[in-house]
Amino acid sequence: MKLAFDQLAGPLQASKVTTNVSFTRISTDTRTLQAGDLFIALVGPNFDGHEFIAQAQQKGAIGALVSTDIDSDLPQMRVADTRIALAELASFRRQRMSGTWLAVTGSSGKTTVKEMLGHILAEAGSVEVTQGNFNNDLGVPITIMNMQAQGIDYRVLELGANHIGEIAYTSRIGRPQIAILNNAQDAHLSGFGGVQGVVKAKGEIVSSLDAQGQAVLNLDDANYHYWLQLAEARQVWSFSIDKASARVHAKQLNVGAQSSDFELNIDGQQCSVHLPIAGRHNVANALAAAAAAAAAGLSIEQIQAGLQACEAYQGRLVRHELTNDILVIDDTYNANPASVKAAIDVLAKQKGYSCLILGDLRELGTASYGLHKELGSYAAQAGINYFIGVGSRVSAAVSQFAAEGGQHPIAVASQADVMPYLQTLPKSNLSCLVKGSRSSRMERVVKLLLEQDQ
Repeated sequence: MKLAFDQLAGPLQASKVTTNVSFTRISTDTRTLQAGDLFIALVGPNFDGHEFIAQAQQKGAIGALVSTDIDSDLPQMRVADTRIALAELASFRRQRMSGTWLAVTGSSGKTTVKEMLGHILAEAGSVEVTQGNFNNDLGVPITIMNMQAQGIDYRVLELGANHIGEIAYTSRIGRPQIAILNNAQDAHLSGFGGVQGVVKAKGEIVSSLDAQGQAVLNLDDANYHYWLQLAEARQVWSFSIDKASARVHAKQLNVGAQSSDFELNIDGQQCSVHLPIAGRHNVANALAAAAAAAAAGLSIEQIQAGLQACEAYQGRLVRHELTNDILVIDDTYNANPASVKAAIDVLAKQKGYSCLILGDLRELGTASYGLHKELGSYAAQAGINYFIGVGSRVSAAVSQFAAEGGQHPIAVASQADVMPYLQTLPKSNLSCLVKGSRSSRMERVVKLLLEQDQ
């Protein structure tokens, strides 16, 4: 879809256009800019894109979206705020794009649901999904601008947030017709003022639907009825891992060490599903994706085929099988208390010795100490053999693990201190789960474990 400065001056409330140009792609980073792109000069606390206008021109930018006059012959459109203008640009483009639009949010599992949904929808047509974790007030507009304008049947957006109002903002830009609210848990608490703030923020995706929109809601979440009220007269697809009253639910569930089998029920129709991803929580994620696909009009046979084609995604319970029956489970993408417990459940099902290597959980606010202690207790009760805590916050979890009879509690200050303790672990018949908040960079520990096998 080709867009022009003259066409956008009104919607973006531009105060100045030097020369009219047309473009199909945008870039906010000169390192990845391609010839013909519109360069958007974003401004942040530690950077100013206006400083890279000359570099953008050298790389072939067709023009620049700026918030201040730049001494350059590169065609420019000046707006009050380039970040807000990017959102308005994406909203303008979104209204002219084809396809059924779906969006997913939740404290955990949203990326997995998005990827599962992508696999399912591919059984019925062409699909585009959010790449990586471009799910905030900047990432969602960039995602929409990078999608194909026409010829796509289904588009799936991932919406994240670290403060109230962000999902309402990105929902207004993305305008989903089907909204999936996976759950609300103890995540980003410091930005929401507590878990009730999280509940309210996630509910914004439901409130933002138009009257014909459909909401996919988790009947197993304690906040289901609050979100149901937000849905008002809109159609609701409930899903549950064990409640037969949900429109989409599982029966005869068998959760194994590497996969799960269950009977999928959708509005009275049944089929058997082999889900090749570990964890009871991933069955719940699969049900969310199935409900969204049903809302989009897919058959139960298409949903079954899509779920059975799923696979573990980077940093999400990815299994590395090493020599001497040593298994490394990489779940380092991110962490909150509920997702750590779900991962511990997976670890506890593995054969042999079990070792949890956990980094600090961040953004838990004043609840941090108590929530970390709770994880130590959970690991002890699950029968985990070794617990290596990496960081200052997780030491509370290690102490509680020891207090409740955990046999091998180890607390270290940083990843640099982990290696000597890795050498003391059993040399065979061992399963290691590595997890932590994104900022803890626990993938480095996974790298150390894999290098030991070389």
